[in-house]
Amino acid sequence: MVAQLDVLEVAEYLDQYRNNAYTKHRGLMVQIFSFAVAKGLAERNVAELTRVKTEEQKKRQRHSKEGLDARLAHDGTPEWLRRAIRLALVSLQRREDIVTWEKAAVDLEANTIKVSPGKTQNYDNPIHLEIVMGSALRAVVKECLASPVACPFLIHYKPKARKREQLDAKRHWNAVAEDYLSKAFTKARDDSKAYEEIPKAQRPTFHEIRALGAWLYEQQGYPQEYIQGLLGHADVKMTEHYQAGHREERVEYMRVSADLKV
Repeated sequence: MVAQLDVLEVAEYLDQYRNNAYTKHRGLMVQIFSFAVAKGLAERNVAELTRVKTEEQKKRQRHSKEGLDARLAHDGTPEWLRRAIRLALVSLQRREDIVTWEKAAVDLEANTIKVSPGKTQNYDNPIHLEIVMGSALRAVVKECLASPVACPFLIHYKPKARKREQLDAKRHWNAVAEDYLSKAFTKARDDSKAYEEIPKAQRPTFHEIRALGAWLYEQQGYPQEYIQGLLGHADVKMTEHYQAGHREERVEYMRVSADLKV
């Protein structure tokens, strides 16, 4: 049936979408037709003949400390989301690392928490951090550990509905997926009216918390090397160690501190 579609029909289908949605749907159609041509199901890739549009640049505004405080104080913000916001602000970790941060990474006695930023694991020298917890970070981590909800991850919640397909797609039934975190944050942001003067498309997302945290560290006089280490940037040099007589790589954690005053 795919061979019956022509350029006009694909173009009319794509025209129902605007801006970035158009670009994403067109890209998917190009992939589908490329596969169809390779399998002999179509003679040409008609999706490639449709109009190419450039994605609009996202112009996200930065978070303000007041705006984020309003989000935390808002009654409609769930407790697990409050903890996620505070954890991201003080630790400077990315969304994907916040939702996959395991309780097992915490050592309260040594006052440290370990993390291996997922984005850096494809680098020649993957980054692994052992963060010495300041009072703010330790407080939110202890709250996460004290939660009665059973889950191996620091950030978790008790979902109201548990559909089989949703459970199968999650790391744990009480875990928070990246997309769900973003959607919950966006809803709390708009409900709190913290940025109602900013157009919706430009309002800061969960991702921008990291930038606000880095700026606050700078304002409180922390050196650039301190912030860079906590961010886990690729240009922080890591030393590779190997066990004697073996090819297995040994993880070497870089020790940094997180002591933002919030």
